[in-house]
Amino acid sequence: AEARLRSLLSRPLMDLGAYDRARTELEAAAACADVCGHTVLRASVQEFSGRYWDRFDPARAMAAYQLSLDLNTAAGEERGAAIAAYFLGCARDAGGDHRGALDTLRGAYDRLTACGDGRMAARALAALGAAHDHAGETEAATRALTEAARVLREGDATHYEAQALVVLADIVERTGGERATVRAHLTRAYEIYAAGGGLAAEELRERLDALGGLGGADEPGGQGG
Repeated sequence: AEARLRSLLSRPLMDLGAYDRARTELEAAAACADVCGHTVLRASVQEFSGRYWDRFDPARAMAAYQLSLDLNTAAGEERGAAIAAYFLGCARDAGGDHRGALDTLRGAYDRLTACGDGRMAARALAALGAAHDHAGETEAATRALTEAARVLREGDATHYEAQALVVLADIVERTGGERATVRAHLTRAYEIYAAGGGLAAEELRERLDALGGLGGADEPGGQGG
């Protein structure tokens, strides 16, 4: 119980920027999990540790996710293994191994779909879209992200929908697409983030202001400026 609670505590601590304390909690969680010897618990703590290292050391993040994947697989915990594969794929993409990320994320998507976890499968699909984009495959990226955003919206997983929409907006903007499309994606994402508060909403509002605000000049009734 202590291992589980300490690892869970690391997430809000990281959201608050208390990274040193988050690392301390994760190290204590890992020690507790090792003492009790519960394989699935050890796998879970490693997953949380990977999410910490994502911010500071991609190589250590990938090692933690790989260990989580291996432990879950050894324990026959298919959903846990699939989620670890998802995070491993994201870490590989962030580390520049886009082809490796695509392979890992496709496997994660298939496993999550087989487990019946539509929400996590949609997150894996969104991550696949981002990896396709990083690999220069714009059309595949757009298809995956559009479908992921739709599924996440229908599943009321709006926080992750917003993440997918921001990446879509980035692609449209970078490739010279319609400003109205960029603004539509960013507006929906802004509304989601604004409802929950936080810096993401402020950053998106700045981008929207640069595009003419929530009601731009190229929209009916827009004032521009």
